[in-house]
Amino acid sequence: MLAPLPPLGGSLVLLAIPALLLLAACSEATPEADPPDAPFTGVVWEEVPGNPSLATPVCPEWNCLGMTDPWLGRAPDGETVLWVSAGGDAATDGPVVARASGPTASEVTFGADAPQLLPDDAAWDRWRETVALRFDPEADRWTMWYLGYNQSFFDDPAIGQSVSTDAEGTAFVRPEAPIYRPAPGAWDGRFVADPTPIRLPDGSWRLYYTGAGTTVGVGVLESDDGETWTPYAGNPVFERDLGGWDQGFIGIDVQIVDGRYLMWYSGYEEPLDLETTPISIGLAVSDDGLSWQRYEDNPVIEPGASGTWNELRIVSPSVRIEADGSFTMALHGQNRADAQGRSLGRIGLYRSARVDP
Repeated sequence: MLAPLPPLGGSLVLLAIPALLLLAACSEATPEADPPDAPFTGVVWEEVPGNPSLATPVCPEWNCLGMTDPWLGRAPDGETVLWVSAGGDAATDGPVVARASGPTASEVTFGADAPQLLPDDAAWDRWRETVALRFDPEADRWTMWYLGYNQSFFDDPAIGQSVSTDAEGTAFVRPEAPIYRPAPGAWDGRFVADPTPIRLPDGSWRLYYTGAGTTVGVGVLESDDGETWTPYAGNPVFERDLGGWDQGFIGIDVQIVDGRYLMWYSGYEEPLDLETTPISIGLAVSDDGLSWQRYEDNPVIEPGASGTWNELRIVSPSVRIEADGSFTMALHGQNRADAQGRSLGRIGLYRSARVDP
């Protein structure tokens, strides 16, 4: 997620770590059940050679400050699709969202029409970030979920849902209203982001998201038709652990694999220092998608070695299940120079080999 700061040298400075991470929400540590057995796919990860996968251009290009919040998917024709939030063009006065594509996750590039999602000052979702998508073969179009706001993601955050006007998913209809806006004073009343759609075996839907208010956690929206959404009565279904390595967290992805729910998330130990605090990726598992247990050997991915592109933090995992049962993860990484300068950081790839249950 992109947090705007005051202009510097005529250009908007953006940070990849959301202001959510600065919230001093008070909560009890999440009770732990018996940890899941290991190993299984999604626990052991290896970095893909050639990271970071998308180079950062020079300013004043639209993404010259870097890219974050990746969503990794596949088009119906098998093409890899990667969406990112980015910053760099002062004329947009805020974040933009762009689509890259290519034959493999390591070979995606931006087209001449990037970025696809631009600001609209008059809309409730003037700015859009943290997108997730799903292709509907019956309607031959894409649906996109995202964080939207007009003032700031602390003043009026909400979750939006829009549909594409083409089968390629390059243009989207701007909705008149969000599908969910948190109530002031609620557990998620200060912030919502990272919507992640899941279609259940019975045809109903869940939309997982991160939220912050009276606590920091993961909430669920439920829907019978994928259009009208209702908050789950037991929200939040997962909370930060004030006694653990993930005292704060943000950036999730949820998948159903072999009947089990897997959730990857970015966590860190407080207090947060944007220039020095490492952020890693952990895993939680669930049999029903509502009661979660942390993996016993978290975190499953840690920042890289000193001097690498992701030596300080890795954030916002997006996991794609491959045809052979292995996983590919896109994530955002920062090194110490990124954190102390103007760069948002880069996008990189990891793989987890198939482990038979």
